[in-house]
Amino acid sequence: MGTGEMEQAELFAHVNNSIRELAYEGPENQTWDFICECMDVTCHASVSLTLIEFDSRRTASPPVPVIATKHDD
Repeated sequence: MGTGEMEQAELFAHVNNSIRELAYEGPENQTWDFICECMDVTCHASVSLTLIEFDSRRTASPPVPVIATKHDD
C-alpha cells in the first residue's frame, strides 16, 4: 500500500466519521451515504448504511472499513 493510498483511506475515514457526527441526532435506522474507504484512488462510490451499521463497523475489533459492494469480489 502506497503512502497516497493510505492518506486517501484515512481522509475518507475522517470524512465518514464527520458524516456520522453530523447525523448524531438522526434516527438510527435511517440510511446515510458514506464514502467508500477502499485503496482505489479512482473510486468515488457511496455506501448507504444505517448509523447502527456504521457504528458496528467502527467499534469492531479491528474496525471494519466502509467498502462498496462492488469491491466484495
